[in-house]
Amino acid sequence: MTPKIWNQYVPQFKTKPAVNQVECNPFCQQRELRQILDKDDVKLECYYPLGHGNTDLLGHPLVTSLAQKYNKDAGQILLRFETQDGLIVLPKSTNPQRIQGNIQIFDFQLTEQEMEAMRALDTGKTTHDPEAEGVEDMLRNAFVIED
Repeated sequence: MTPKIWNQYVPQFKTKPAVNQVECNPFCQQRELRQILDKDDVKLECYYPLGHGNTDLLGHPLVTSLAQKYNKDAGQILLRFETQDGLIVLPKSTNPQRIQGNIQIFDFQLTEQEMEAMRALDTGKTTHDPEAEGVEDMLRNAFVIED
């Protein structure tokens, strides 16, 4: 849910969601939405935490320099940043080496200066627009909604 969708529907809910899963990675950090969620202690779970293989993100000079510094791969740097920033990350992989590497992010910590540099990568742009024309109708037709 985007901030607009959240504000349109969720304030009416008797029970607030515990988690909101949305696209979130260093290029799309969902700052505005996170502020809204914090008010109700709703956690944000990252969808596409590795940017869905975005080579611009995985190959970004900051990411690759941090990977070299910490002897990690780019994906591990992204997951460490997100986890350290308080986000829930559940990266999907079928590759056993990547699965193992995805959990090996707790043996180092990014400095506050590095965290700020990573935060500066935010473009605010997502690859999917939940507010695009037709999305609401498609979702309403896919689910039974009762008062």
